[in-house]
Amino acid sequence: MFKTFLSLSVVIILASVFSSAKGSELTFGFSNPSFSGNGQSAHYLTIENIEKTRQDTLDAKKVADAKALKAELAATAIEKFKTNLEARFYTALAKQITDGVFGSTGVANPSGAYTSPNGEVVNWYKNTTTGTVNGIPAETVRVTILKDGVTTTIDYPYADSE
Repeated sequence: MFKTFLSLSVVIILASVFSSAKGSELTFGFSNPSFSGNGQSAHYLTIENIEKTRQDTLDAKKVADAKALKAELAATAIEKFKTNLEARFYTALAKQITDGVFGSTGVANPSGAYTSPNGEVVNWYKNTTTGTVNGIPAETVRVTILKDGVTTTIDYPYADSE
């Protein structure tokens, strides 16, 4: 009897629960803005930003890799040797120019030219037509360097050693 009472109670409770439950109409809608159109422009901007960020990252990595390779190649023993030799060579050339212009070897050579193996052309001469300073002719040593079609001109004051 108790079992029957318990079963009947369960059936009544379930019937009351199911009778009070109400359903609504099922509707379908796309959740992706590309299909629904809701928030579509913001969705496209987000995708564009993700793609651009990824491409910028790839481009930055390429630049960094190229710089690292260039630095690695410049750090080789032969490149260090070439750089050191070139620096010493230009130091010797500068000394020859000053010795020639100012006559430290006893003979003044007010002009000259040099073409380097890299194609740079260095010309120098004593320039006496630059005007006067306090009524005294101002002389300069003009050095012009032509490299890759670009000319650099440097004027140094000329002071006679006598």
